[in-house]
Amino acid sequence: MHHARSLIRLLSWVNLVQLRCFAAVSVALVAVIAVVIALGVFFRYVLNDSLSWAEELAKYAMLWLVFTAAPIALRLGMHPGIDMLSTRFPGRVEQVLKAIVSLGIAAFCGFLAIKGHQFAWNGKTQVAISIGDLSMYWIFVSIPLGMLSMALVGLQQFLEHLVAAVLGTTPEPDPFSVRMQHVMDEQA
Repeated sequence: MHHARSLIRLLSWVNLVQLRCFAAVSVALVAVIAVVIALGVFFRYVLNDSLSWAEELAKYAMLWLVFTAAPIALRLGMHPGIDMLSTRFPGRVEQVLKAIVSLGIAAFCGFLAIKGHQFAWNGKTQVAISIGDLSMYWIFVSIPLGMLSMALVGLQQFLEHLVAAVLGTTPEPDPFSVRMQHVMDEQA
């Protein structure tokens, strides 16, 4: 049990660092998308001279946004889920079910990280001409990065639920979740 808690602390620290970075990147990407779309509309409808790169840049920024925000949503439990089965059982059984689901998420996201890297690597010779001959690898690498991050979050959640099932408790909130819950409470 001690080793599991040590691994949870390590994963909690790793996930805290990566999710804070992803949160900052996500905020910046939202700003980039808003500015690029606004510029595209202004140039097209006011100046009657559309920007050839605006739509493509906004699309690629949205792709990065999806894969940087998805791990944050997973950690905060904001992805849609079906909990009608797990909530009908007592604490330990509920924790075991959540551990199984978290392990499945971690394994699936780990698989997608591997396949996503292969996909990104295969796109390295393709270029996005309208945004400056950028290799598509740099666009597609968001997929394995996001999936690896989600796999690490899923692994942490698996261990948290497993330890909680063994001890008959609920998982302790990690620092990232506590910090973000405080921010979300202020927004409400």
